[in-house]
Amino acid sequence: MQSAGRLRWNLVVIRGVMIKKHCLLLVTGSLLLMLLSGALVAMLYLRSKDYTLTETSFTGDALKVVETHALLRLPEKSRGLNMVYVGSRGDPSFAAKIEVPPDAEGDIRHQIEKRDDQDYHPIGAPSEKVSWWSPAKSRVVVERKYTVDSSYVHVLLCHDNGQVVLLVESMSF
Repeated sequence: MQSAGRLRWNLVVIRGVMIKKHCLLLVTGSLLLMLLSGALVAMLYLRSKDYTLTETSFTGDALKVVETHALLRLPEKSRGLNMVYVGSRGDPSFAAKIEVPPDAEGDIRHQIEKRDDQDYHPIGAPSEKVSWWSPAKSRVVVERKYTVDSSYVHVLLCHDNGQVVLLVESMSF
């Protein structure tokens, strides 16, 4: 009789442990799901943010954004000078000013000249909202307007105060 009581008690304990293990798995899974969801929301928030960069805050990641959206390969030692990025309204748009090393001017010029020039005149372009986008004050070497996927891209290679400067803007249409 005593052994039967012990057997029942052991089964309850075993079932109790199994229930606890099951609950532990559910809690752990829920926590992981919440953490992953939080990380995804944070990533989407950061991508949907508006920001302005200057030469002190312009990073290599921002140069990659320009390369990706304009389908250009920026020369080594290119340096970001200014950028305004608007991503909070859904489709991102930006305007960027990048200094190109003088010895790489021919390479970037060739990349730009390969593009077919299209006649686009967008309303509300990011370049209209910044003071540093001033090709009229520079000597424009080459200019192209073209599309990449569903984005309008406007690129100007200029000589500005002794620097070779690339102006790039991209906005979705």
